[in-house]
Amino acid sequence: MKGTSAPCCNRGKEGPPIEFGTSGYRGKIAGDFTFDAVKLVSQAICDFLTEKYRGLLPSKRIIIGYDTRFLSEEFARLSACVFCANGFAVIFAESFTPTPVISVKMLKEKALGAINITASHNPYNYNGIKFSPDWGGPALPEDTEIITRKSNEILKSPVYKFISFDDAKNRGLLKEEDFIGCYVNLIKTKINLELISGNSKNIFAFITSLHGTSKGIIGGILTEIGFDFKEIHKNRDAFFAPGMAPDPSAETLKGMGALIRNYNRNKGGNKSGKLALGLAADGDADRYGILDEDGGFVEPNIIFPLLYNYYIEGKGMKGNVARSVATTALVDRVAKYYGFKVIETPVGFKYLGKLISENSVIMAGEESSGLTVAGHTPDKDGIYTCLLVLEMLSYYKKPLKLLVENLLEKFGPISTKRINVPVDKEKFKAEIGEKMGKFPEVFEGKKVTGKNATDGYKIFFDDDSWLLARLSGTEDLMRIYGESDTAENLNALINSFQEYLLN
Repeated sequence: MKGTSAPCCNRGKEGPPIEFGTSGYRGKIAGDFTFDAVKLVSQAICDFLTEKYRGLLPSKRIIIGYDTRFLSEEFARLSACVFCANGFAVIFAESFTPTPVISVKMLKEKALGAINITASHNPYNYNGIKFSPDWGGPALPEDTEIITRKSNEILKSPVYKFISFDDAKNRGLLKEEDFIGCYVNLIKTKINLELISGNSKNIFAFITSLHGTSKGIIGGILTEIGFDFKEIHKNRDAFFAPGMAPDPSAETLKGMGALIRNYNRNKGGNKSGKLALGLAADGDADRYGILDEDGGFVEPNIIFPLLYNYYIEGKGMKGNVARSVATTALVDRVAKYYGFKVIETPVGFKYLGKLISENSVIMAGEESSGLTVAGHTPDKDGIYTCLLVLEMLSYYKKPLKLLVENLLEKFGPISTKRINVPVDKEKFKAEIGEKMGKFPEVFEGKKVTGKNATDGYKIFFDDDSWLLARLSGTEDLMRIYGESDTAENLNALINSFQEYLLN
């Protein structure tokens, strides 16, 4: 039973336009991301789905979840009200839910799609709406471009269908369920918990959700197998500890690093002999952060090829791998060593997730802490990655720091880095093409051997170094990525590249 049409009162022709970035629509709360924005985008997605299937929907089920940000529950409820009014059957999360959990739930229910209210790792004053189609990963550009157009058409004359949340429940159009239980059950079949348990005498884990949605999940699994850990930052904090973003970066995880160093200096304080390390997930738990036994941050560009090597060598999973254009070539060296291929995609996990859903690769990853594997969700999963790191350590029975050294001895040396530079996006777009067209043939003493415009502008050099410049899909930033044999050479390359682009 459909609801009534309602006008959108607070946004009109002068309102900021709706734009989907690399992972959905995001904006500042109460600025461009408002209750009305969520309702009109939800209506646009309803219209998109109805038109896509010409009214013959293979399923009417829509999964809706949300993170721990300010007002996320309310935004999610409003989205559900619009979907129910448009004739969809909504399965609504009982509580804050990680992004990979929503993906798993959607696939289990054979739903038509999912709505996730989250701004992932962005600062506390942002929120967002992410749409995933029936295959389980983030929507591809061919879908989001249509949704963006429809959203802005509705914005010109804002009207949407709407029914109250309680009315939707009473009419049987909406039901609330726990999503996390089925996810945990799936994880238990994917991760070798017996192997991890057998190594519990050697490792102690510090865990953090950064006040986000993964709280208690990793810890709950480890508790069942008798693995010692300490979870920090597990309370809900919509401000994510003032001044911090829920991003599992080196800067954000400094406090955890200090805990690890103190624990290992004191050997656990109880002469256990265990070595501590750190496992972190971002606000919606699709990204991971790993700290070694010195409390040092291990770059995702190291964790990814390390896990791919373990997948082949330790788990016997043979196959190709996928990475984004901004991700380390170290994974290429691992693939080449074992006789497999690398598929390169634009930045955005949607491209990688699609390859996973099609069983084209056994692992897919990106430098911004996103990773998933064949047979699992096609969306990135920080929880799974953290547990896979524990499994890898339990297989090799070596400290993480030593595994990294062994990897670089075998496939390196390599140094990777990314910096963010505030820019005027329109000015950057207007000038970048000409500047890259005139890029010198020799730069910082290195000969240019090739260029790639898959996503942004990538330059290759004769010593296997490379540079990439691209605009952020969600912020007013230019991101510069680079890779070289040493940190010294890499810093010189990146600094000169930044100066060339901005002057």
